[in-house]
Amino acid sequence: MPPPGKDYMDEARSTDDLDVTHHDEDDDPGSLIGEEVEYDLGPDDPGDDPGVDVPDDGPEPMPPGLRPPVRLAPVLVCLRNEINARWPNRDRRSDGWIGDAAHQATKSDHNPDQDNSVNALDVDRDGIDPQLVVRRAIAHPSTQYVIFDRTIWSRTRRFQPSRYTGSNPHTSHIHISVSHSPELENSRRGWGIGTGETSKPLKLGDRVLRTGCIGGDVRELQALANTLGAKPPLAVDGDFGSRTEAWVRGFQKAKKLTVDGLVGPQTVSALRAAPTPAKPSTPAKPSKPAEPSTPAKPGTPAKPSKPAKPSVPAKPSKPSKPPADPRRDPGSRTLRRGATGDDVGFVQRFIGERQCGTADGEFGTRTEVGVRWYQKMQGLTADGVVGPHTWRKMGVKVRY
Repeated sequence: MPPPGKDYMDEARSTDDLDVTHHDEDDDPGSLIGEEVEYDLGPDDPGDDPGVDVPDDGPEPMPPGLRPPVRLAPVLVCLRNEINARWPNRDRRSDGWIGDAAHQATKSDHNPDQDNSVNALDVDRDGIDPQLVVRRAIAHPSTQYVIFDRTIWSRTRRFQPSRYTGSNPHTSHIHISVSHSPELENSRRGWGIGTGETSKPLKLGDRVLRTGCIGGDVRELQALANTLGAKPPLAVDGDFGSRTEAWVRGFQKAKKLTVDGLVGPQTVSALRAAPTPAKPSTPAKPSKPAEPSTPAKPGTPAKPSKPAKPSVPAKPSKPSKPPADPRRDPGSRTLRRGATGDDVGFVQRFIGERQCGTADGEFGTRTEVGVRWYQKMQGLTADGVVGPHTWRKMGVKVRY
């Protein structure tokens, strides 16, 4: 730590990449690890080999008695550079590395250690693949622990995901802390993020689905459920919610599988083997028997029948308007301000409440602003209209 009475913030202000974190981190994450949980980080994808070392001469040796300037640990600089290279238009509002005044009074990796190295980095979750970053981080030899989405992966627990019980849920950013060993904090070993291709859309069976999962594989599951006769039909919005789980449990019970609401290999196999129910045919209505005619009385001449009046031609009926379909599937039309439906709700959930507000299925001004933000981040024309190019960027198949 810097000498008593010296504010290390003054010392760090000379650095070009000073980025202060204001997130409330807890003093001792190791004491805030709860029970082990299941956390699906998705399938791995081809990227850089995390074992590749980036050529570097290493830090210049300091003269005896002098301390190096406050800096972010070189291994975390490599991580940040790779993230910025892969997602250049990402959101950086929740980024940070050096602790603010609140951190200085605590034991935190955001404070400089004995060699003035800061060994923690916060990365905003918006505009990146946070699951990929977590996967790569827990595979890196320098990482001590990662906190994200109320979950902690710690080297002391062999990086098994566990419930994080601290006050900050870490839902807006990922926190990565690395070892204070000089060899590990100064490492130039790559993280395998920088040049990897964008993850391919998930297909049903690529991972175990459960409540909270979002993606193309969930949409595939919901569409298959509707084909198999889900009543009422599920919204094909790619969001594994309570109704989707209830249908899965019902299907598992009917097929005598373990009723856990998880869509794993056995459930996927049963889904694909399930026959599509045939539509019941409507039986024809029986025709009424003809009424017997009343015979004429004998000796009474029949009255001549009156000529029939000419029929008046019926007025042509106006074509009825097709009923509005509030359950529009994502990718089935172009969305703009004023649109409503399940596909609008999908867009709002995909981009996030932070940008679009509450997912209410109504395409208003705030949703348009969120769409423009997403389009700009993805390098699209920021017109606020969700058309074919924007749908495809979201991993949605365009159906019109």
